[in-house]
Amino acid sequence: MRTIIIAALLLAGCAAQPPRVTGTEHAVSVNWANSEAALTLPAAEAHCAKHGRHAQFAGKPNAFTDAFNCVKS
Repeated sequence: MRTIIIAALLLAGCAAQPPRVTGTEHAVSVNWANSEAALTLPAAEAHCAKHGRHAQFAGKPNAFTDAFNCVKS
């Protein structure tokens, strides 16, 4: 039983974390190194929506970061 609990705790520590989002009202960068690439657009959309804008893919500055522009709809 103790082994099962330890294994469960170790697996929980490896679970994906939310992507790291940094940006302004005009642009946002989403780092998904400890997350999933599929979460970058929803994270960017959420950030841009705070400013009344929509996320538009702008490029890939490095392997684990996606860049977006926050544009008016």
